[in-house]
Amino acid sequence: MNRLPLVLLALVVVAFRVLGAMYPETIPNFSPLAALLLCSLVFLKGAWRWALPLGVWVVTDPVVSLVQGYNPVGWHWAALVLGIGATVAIAMPLRRNPKVLPMLAGAAGAALAFYFLTNAISFLTLPMYPKTLAGFVQAEWTGPVGFGPTWMFLRNALASNLLFTGLVLLAQRGFAPAASPASAEALRSA
Repeated sequence: MNRLPLVLLALVVVAFRVLGAMYPETIPNFSPLAALLLCSLVFLKGAWRWALPLGVWVVTDPVVSLVQGYNPVGWHWAALVLGIGATVAIAMPLRRNPKVLPMLAGAAGAALAFYFLTNAISFLTLPMYPKTLAGFVQAEWTGPVGFGPTWMFLRNALASNLLFTGLVLLAQRGFAPAASPASAEALRSA
């Protein structure tokens, strides 16, 4: 099996994630990483199923944290582990019969679970959120004072998960229309 496409995919995801961290005001939390995890668990076999997405995550998370001015090790790792665990739990049943609509529903579910879990950890661990129902709602929806609303992260996570999962499905399933013999002959003679 030629591993070059997988390595190139990993490099593209790493570049996309680091550039997204360098310019977070453009599209915050728009990343192919969760879709890569979901689709890798569903479509890849052997060690690549786990090594590709988790390797990219382990390599990029400290870099992203440093670029954004955060400590690369902290409570956010607990949130990441919970979010990754939720994505794994969603992906594993999809492996048996990965159809388009269940895969897209899985991508949306993974985004919702990841968002909820990471913001819940933020609520529990960050002093900027009062430990009240209002503080929990603030962590899950409006975000801390002086920052953008957290619902934008949900919107972008949903959009990126659906987009990148859809792209993987297109590539995996070969949804491009087949060329007719006449159009193939026209291309050869041109």
